Amino acid sequence: MSGQADALKGKSVLITGAAGCIGAWVIKELLEIGAQPVAFDLSSSTARLDLVSESSYGLNWVQGDITDYDQVLSVIQDYDIYAVIHLAALQVPFAKADPIKGTQVNVLGTTHIFEACRQAGVNRIAYASSIAAPAMGDNDHLDTLYGAHKVCNEQMAKVYWQDWQVPSICIRPGVIYGPGRDQGMSAAPTIAMLAAVSGLNYTIPFSGQVAFVHVRDAALRFIGAVSEPANDALVFDMQGTPASVTEVCKIIKTQVPGAGITISGSPLPFPSDTDDGGLDNYLGLGGYLSIEQGIEDTIEVFTGLAQNGKISIEKVEELIKRNS
Repeated sequence: MSGQADALKGKSVLITGAAGCIGAWVIKELLEIGAQPVAFDLSSSTARLDLVSESSYGLNWVQGDITDYDQVLSVIQDYDIYAVIHLAALQVPFAKADPIKGTQVNVLGTTHIFEACRQAGVNRIAYASSIAAPAMGDNDHLDTLYGAHKVCNEQMAKVYWQDWQVPSICIRPGVIYGPGRDQGMSAAPTIAMLAAVSGLNYTIPFSGQVAFVHVRDAALRFIGAVSEPANDALVFDMQGTPASVTEVCKIIKTQVPGAGITISGSPLPFPSDTDDGGLDNYLGLGGYLSIEQGIEDTIEVFTGLAQNGKISIEKVEELIKRNS
């Protein structure tokens, strides 16, 4: 992190989708290296950030909408933004439920980020795509509106480099897990860890091999991606540490003896290949957390939160119901 700290210390970094899981960890890590994060989100909730960071001193939080171009440009200009980490999106089920809104957020919103950066002269942009994007058209299970949006974003980024030399780094995350991951079907392994700590039974609704990425590992790579300007529209997979759901279940039970965690269902259709190392080689970073260490760290955080009264059995039951 030393190189990232030197490059970003004292600099304003805009994080869209800041209220989300990766957003919370990006903010935490930026604060710790002395950067000046500017959070941008429809929500004003710092609930996930509060789970992972003891202090948010130095954070500016702007409640806003990336579908509003004038607001996006204004924030970038008013806060003298040095770099942008663009994480805001409507995920698969939400984009499917409202295709127009999904396209406005995922495509138009990303266009606003690139155009505002072009107008303001920001040349450090990292944005989240999806590990499923390369398989669009080859796998019916992955042919989603959300995936189409992400493919569009990647192509658009290439045009912004080609026509206006706006550089960017696209990161395609695998399945994110860890404290703060509490939404969506692929959040199930993390919910299983939380249920185990809470003494609740829980069934992970899928099986098979998964490309797991601990959320801190993801945050560090997004931060690394804006520490220096790119010289192209680069695209990298972030596969983390592939492991089977069965293996994850066994590790949870080792960490929490007697945990009532089971598995049911078919494998996820997402790619689960071993990480090719391209992103880490480019950024000069070390390897990912092992799945054993990642689960141990996650359970340790959840145990501490439970002991401090920040999570309760009732809240975990509500979370399980909301994601079932």
